[in-house]
Amino acid sequence: MESSDLALQGLMLFLLLFLMGQANVYTRAGEKRWSGEGTNPHLESIFLGRCNEYISVVNPELSKKNCSAIWEAFESVVHKDPCSVLPSDYDLFINLSRHSIPRDKSLFWENNYNLVTAYADNTRRLIPVTDMLYGRVGDLINWCRQENGSGFDYHSCPTVEDCENNAVDSFWKRASSQYAHDSSGVIHVMLNGSEPSGAYPVEGFFADYEIPNFQKDKVTQFEIWVMHEIGGPYLESCGEGSVKILERRLKNMEFKYECINDYRPVKLLKCLDYTAHADCIFNLAAESTQQRFPSLFGGKWDPSLLFFLFLALASEIQL
Repeated sequence: MESSDLALQGLMLFLLLFLMGQANVYTRAGEKRWSGEGTNPHLESIFLGRCNEYISVVNPELSKKNCSAIWEAFESVVHKDPCSVLPSDYDLFINLSRHSIPRDKSLFWENNYNLVTAYADNTRRLIPVTDMLYGRVGDLINWCRQENGSGFDYHSCPTVEDCENNAVDSFWKRASSQYAHDSSGVIHVMLNGSEPSGAYPVEGFFADYEIPNFQKDKVTQFEIWVMHEIGGPYLESCGEGSVKILERRLKNMEFKYECINDYRPVKLLKCLDYTAHADCIFNLAAESTQQRFPSLFGGKWDPSLLFFLFLALASEIQL
């Protein structure tokens, strides 16, 4: 074989390897088309499992709900282009999975997911949107269709950074709007006073999709709990910063409200993981002191009774 033929074959081999390398780069780029995580594996099984558990164990009153039909309504939305899913596309899904919320049991939040979940205790205390049937099936999972295909994209999915009308954000916009519309009585709101970006995001799900959907004739009062991390930082509290903006907004909408810093029951729950911290020792000591005089104070610490007790003791000493 002549040297020229060898050179030509070598060049062709180089070009082939180069093109193969470019194809691999393109494939890897295609696998991570979007900035978000891809669809969870076994999405249908997760969805149906959560749905059936909810209607069988969590809320048996919903036993007549058809989880297969709810899944089909959900799946039909996912078949749309990953950046062309609107909140209204989930209307059928919401209508099939929607159910009533007991009065005074709604709990809204920003930047407090884990604390909200722990305090709600699987609907025992309160019922946040993620403890509704339509919220439970989509909680902490991701989904979207392939950009140029018909199946799920398991490599990446768009977030709001990629496009506004993505499947997951539109889902929670629709669910949040319905949840607020159906809430009644006392509305509980848990905010994070240690969040650097502000306890109340002026652009967020609560501000944009929940507050506008509350029904004035069904809501008696808002109870805002501004919780701080154990040990701080204490960046915002009631009447400060973004919390003040929320209070002003509710006032302008003619809603009654009360704001409480570090609501005691929730604070005690946080202290379970920090029993030796100074922020928690004081609370636990106060509770312990209170329990030492159950017969005298009826289980409650009454400063006026304590004053009269000291006064009586002082009189005895003088005599």
